[in-house]
Amino acid sequence: MVWRRSAVKIYRALLLAYPAEFRHEYAPEMERLFADRLRSEPRLRVWLETLADIAWSAPKEHLHVAWGDLRYGARTLAKAPAFTAVALLAMAFGIGATTAVFSLVNAVLIRSLPYGDAERLVYVWTPNPRFEGTPREMTPFTADYYDWLRMSRSFSELALFHQEMLNVPGAQAAVRLGGARVTGNFFQTLRVSSAMGRTIDAEDDQPGHEHVAVISDRLWHSRFGGDPGVLGKMLSLNRESYQVVGVMPAAFVYPHDGDFPYGISGLRATDVWIPLAETEKQKLDRAQNPEDGVAIGRLRPGVTLREAQSEMSAIEARLDPLYPPLFRGWQAYVQPFVESAVGNVRRLLWLLFGAVSLVLLISCSNVANLLAARAAGRTYEMGVRTALGAERVRLVRQMLTEALLLAAGGGALGVLLALGGIRVLVRLNPGEIPRMDETSLDIRVLLFSAGITFVTGLLFGLLPALAASRVDVTALLKQGTRSITGPSKRLRSGLIVTEVALAVILLAGAGLLVRSYLNVLSVDTGFSASTLTMELRLDANYRTPGQRAALFRNLIGRIRTLPGVQSAGLVSAAPLSHHESITFVEVKGYPNRKDQTTDARSAGGGYFEAMDIHLLAGRFFTDDDATRKPPVVVVSRSFADLYFRGREAVGGQIRTGGRADAPWYTITGVVADVRHWSTEQAPKPTFYRPFFAEVDGHATLAIRSTLPPDRVTASVRGAVRSVDPTLALEQIRTMEQRVMESNNRRRFQTLVLAVFAAAAVFLALVGLYGLMAFAVKQRTAEVGLRLALGASRGQVLTMVLRQGLGLVAAGLALGLAAALPLTRVVAAWLYGVKAEDPLTFAAVPVMLLAVGLAACAIPAWKATRIDPVTALRYE
Repeated sequence: MVWRRSAVKIYRALLLAYPAEFRHEYAPEMERLFADRLRSEPRLRVWLETLADIAWSAPKEHLHVAWGDLRYGARTLAKAPAFTAVALLAMAFGIGATTAVFSLVNAVLIRSLPYGDAERLVYVWTPNPRFEGTPREMTPFTADYYDWLRMSRSFSELALFHQEMLNVPGAQAAVRLGGARVTGNFFQTLRVSSAMGRTIDAEDDQPGHEHVAVISDRLWHSRFGGDPGVLGKMLSLNRESYQVVGVMPAAFVYPHDGDFPYGISGLRATDVWIPLAETEKQKLDRAQNPEDGVAIGRLRPGVTLREAQSEMSAIEARLDPLYPPLFRGWQAYVQPFVESAVGNVRRLLWLLFGAVSLVLLISCSNVANLLAARAAGRTYEMGVRTALGAERVRLVRQMLTEALLLAAGGGALGVLLALGGIRVLVRLNPGEIPRMDETSLDIRVLLFSAGITFVTGLLFGLLPALAASRVDVTALLKQGTRSITGPSKRLRSGLIVTEVALAVILLAGAGLLVRSYLNVLSVDTGFSASTLTMELRLDANYRTPGQRAALFRNLIGRIRTLPGVQSAGLVSAAPLSHHESITFVEVKGYPNRKDQTTDARSAGGGYFEAMDIHLLAGRFFTDDDATRKPPVVVVSRSFADLYFRGREAVGGQIRTGGRADAPWYTITGVVADVRHWSTEQAPKPTFYRPFFAEVDGHATLAIRSTLPPDRVTASVRGAVRSVDPTLALEQIRTMEQRVMESNNRRRFQTLVLAVFAAAAVFLALVGLYGLMAFAVKQRTAEVGLRLALGASRGQVLTMVLRQGLGLVAAGLALGLAAALPLTRVVAAWLYGVKAEDPLTFAAVPVMLLAVGLAACAIPAWKATRIDPVTALRYE
């Protein structure tokens, strides 16, 4: 019957669910039995039982075949331990390096921040375009913040906090803790809770109720020994007592460097939070612009970033006229919290991930080459199995199984290598990548590792399997040959060309970054690298300028008499400390323009000598010059070149602050330019006022000594204790260390990319060597015949070298063509060199040709040592 024939056809199609081997052996009998059952049994029951049987038995048969393939593959790989070990190491290196870098990307860019609904958090900054060279991330005035609270409708919460280093008394000397003074809704805005006790609330944020503190998990253990009864205990901060009311979870250390571009330098983590508790007078004071105050808000549900930006711009435009005319021009800039934290490192991390992905591809190419070479040696085996009835799909599946076994082993070993790689990356942390210390192998990273293991197993196993399974059985059985087939040879050559091309791309990018880094290190910073600097902040006990000046005069006098000290001075902010001061300036005799600004610093006598800043004209001022009338200043070379072009700067006069009643300063000297902002940014016009003319509560000591820095530091600590034992030094650095820290990120990216490039070149060298060694082995008979017919050993050497270097040349051409546009990706990180730098693009081919020559030399030399008689017997 027609319906029975149709049913059998459907059943035949369903049998495709079984492995091919099973179908070849049992399918005809199964079809006959199925047809017989249809004639004698109810159709519905037959179909239900048949479908249930297929659903149960087909997967079992596939598992049975797969298990057999796995056992056969494992035995085959065990018989070739050298091949297996090399392949596993190549895969492990590629997968391990990629997993380690992805774990960094995951920690910084993918993993959720430890705050509730962090995507709704924003910063609100107040940039002023009138102040040239200042960043958009300028901190708001305190009065503006409280006006925003009244006028804004875009935020469900809007908090303010000030970063601050706090003095804490210690057994031997006072220590400094990273702290934050926060409004009562700070923790509510971030949606974080304490691990013990409570957080700061609105009641604490009132004058008279502010002597409470929330401490970090780290401070809880270091200061209180992890005492469960810490709540209610007292903690002395800046000579005032605070009651501990809460302990935060170990993961919460906000704010710290990396959360936003311009925080307190060196504030790696916050250990204590205390209430801001502004008075009503402070809330209205438009002259109060805290250097390290930050406004953070949470957008209301449904409010977009654009809507919040539009509202805040309108509000700030209404508030701006409340400032004196000279200080107007304030704007509002609403920046996503996540963008502030990771925006400036996102491109760097994806660059590193792209680079390590190329290394993974080269590793895969090497393993594919190994498999192709091994498959070429198994041509006879493949031919015999084909002649015995094995289908091509069966052969491909068997070789893919072996490749996936290698990939699984390489992936497992790669995860172990990734653990070590993560430790290395964290140790190399430049300090500017947020949450880099949280890099770990979490479930997302492990799933990624498993995914690339599977994909790379297919990638490097499929092409060799397809090439090896294409066997001409008739020709093979007639000749008994085991020689490499044409397609496999072309595949292996193509893979080598690809490896060289990828190595060219990585090497070109790394070369450009290395040249840039060397250019940065060679810049003239304008100061001595050996100068020791340390910062000192006074607490509220020193209320008047006279009290502050007296302490600093006493301290610097003691330091100058310490053993080994050659010179010492004070400055408002050391170079590369990220504490900059910009002010309006008017120069007598110069066509001044509106809103003319310049950098300004206060420096004490001895500072220029301690920093070895060269005097170019006139004289340095002394501490006594602070009381001279008229007041005096020293200016930098770039200041003199800009404002006194064609005339003498010494004796000239300038006025600062933008006020008509401000006094005129007389220039006593011109000093060399100093790179204050960064080593990569050209020096800006700067003037220096005498330090003691107007003293605030912060200063940096600059000391030049013949003794090692640690001994000088110990002596200075003693001098500070003798003056005031409650004060603590911070940011103790030589200027060389400050320079290194300012270049941390550049050094990190250059080093990591250079390591990847070196690995790529090494892998390409190994791959080329393996190909040439295998090619010489396969051509043993041919070489022997050439030698027997009179070919010289030099001709044989040239023949082998030409073959290998030809592949290198092809890879170079392809790689250079791709590298020229791709190196523009790193253009933003280049310094003193262009993306199309001819020196780099000339050095890369020379280096790779030399590497290629070295890789081909040994196989070529071995070819010249072949014995013609032995070779003619080779099969």
